[in-house]
Amino acid sequence: MIIPNVRPQTDYLYERRGPWPQPLPSHPFGLSPAVVHVPRNEVWRWQWRIGLRYFITLITFWFWAAIYAFRNRSLKPVSDSEFEDLLTHSSLSKFLSNELNEREKYPKNEKLDIFKEFLDAHPQEKFYVVDFSLLTKLKPYPGIYAVPTMSLFKGELVNGTRKVVAVYLYDTKKMFTPADGNAWELAKYFALQSGAVRIASSAHANLHFPYDSINAISKSSLPKDSVILRLLLPHLDLTLELNYAVLNSGTSPMLNKQYLPYSAFPADAAGLGGMFIDGYNGMEGNPSYEPYEFHAIPKDIYTDYGTFLFAYYDTILDFVNKVVAEIPKDEYVDLQVWVDYIRTWVNDFPHKDKFFDAAGNFIVKEVDTPTNKSVFVIAEVIANIVWDLSVGHAADHYDYSNININQAPLRMRVPPPDSKDIPPLDRKKLINWIDIFKHHYERKMFFAPRNVTFLKDVRYDFHKPHEEKLRKLNDEFLKNLKKTEANLTVYNYIPLDQITPSIQY
Repeated sequence: MIIPNVRPQTDYLYERRGPWPQPLPSHPFGLSPAVVHVPRNEVWRWQWRIGLRYFITLITFWFWAAIYAFRNRSLKPVSDSEFEDLLTHSSLSKFLSNELNEREKYPKNEKLDIFKEFLDAHPQEKFYVVDFSLLTKLKPYPGIYAVPTMSLFKGELVNGTRKVVAVYLYDTKKMFTPADGNAWELAKYFALQSGAVRIASSAHANLHFPYDSINAISKSSLPKDSVILRLLLPHLDLTLELNYAVLNSGTSPMLNKQYLPYSAFPADAAGLGGMFIDGYNGMEGNPSYEPYEFHAIPKDIYTDYGTFLFAYYDTILDFVNKVVAEIPKDEYVDLQVWVDYIRTWVNDFPHKDKFFDAAGNFIVKEVDTPTNKSVFVIAEVIANIVWDLSVGHAADHYDYSNININQAPLRMRVPPPDSKDIPPLDRKKLINWIDIFKHHYERKMFFAPRNVTFLKDVRYDFHKPHEEKLRKLNDEFLKNLKKTEANLTVYNYIPLDQITPSIQY
């Protein structure tokens, strides 16, 4: 057992009395640990800076939501190129899986059989699948339809997108292609709907809730003057109370109580909760739904969206690596204890032996990034935390909030196609006015950004006289963020001046 430096309670935030993770009271099994005892000052800070804005929106936005729904009472056509853009280029493209090109890794993958005719017809082609079979757990309200889908794409990126091949309806085992006319048009809406439901109610949660444990443990176990705590604090700000409200509030959007104007999801809390659980624990035998594990380096995304996210990760890693080099050795033992605490609560968080050698010094590894040839292993982990809570989270919200809700709805009012020959679509009958009203309301409340502070302005509390180099690194980091945006080789999914340093919405 490593014994940390013995210091008085006053050297720690909240005098080392918490916060701390624990099993989520409402669902102790199947979801990530939660922080239910949020310090009072963090509660009040969140209520004043963010909660009040939610309340004002709740009581005032109904008029604008009604106007929008009146003017946009039907779904809008989705061309094949728009469909490709939405599922292989937008934030929804994070679900594009390479698994069909790794048959030796997943020999029992049922999607190899589902899409066999296409794979066999072009054996030299690369195929990618967007799997929304997660919706099998969803039980829609009467009169509302939502079905699990799988969409097949092929080829390399061309102008940022891949060519669509087919959409498969998982429950009915129906396959549709662009040759299927009206049935194809309807199938595309269901594929986009299932994508909207997954990102809004399942996948995005893994950017939020597993990091609560890191948030609480960092504040409670690292001394206030720790370099790493001071580095992390701007990225932990306002988040614990936000996530507590989402998980525990009686007006949480995940409860989807129908009397609330923003309750836009197609099913009740039980159905949404099932998707939360599968999104965290994975779906056995399905490579598109692996259990949540902490990854020091973000997982590959085979699209421009992934290229964009990695550009900022590399910039953050370069900065964090230089900060780690400046950490005094007498802080190493505190970091070893910090790592061991986190491992207890965060799946697959690395053991301290991955970060520290037998002599207790930081381990360095060789890498090949635009800015580094070697990095401290612990720097990758800290960079992931900073990146997830800032760029990773903000980019999802910003891009998804710009997707047209009349093309990617949360609700459908007609059943999915049951044959390749169906009548022309009446797009006004595909969705109700109230569905558009609720979706527009929910977007304003919870999907669109609600920025309080910005990554481009972050100033770390490197205040000690001997920390001039850390202050210069802070200045350099802010300049490099601007360079990263200026040098992007792909679409800019979120302007730098809209990226928050922490999860604030």
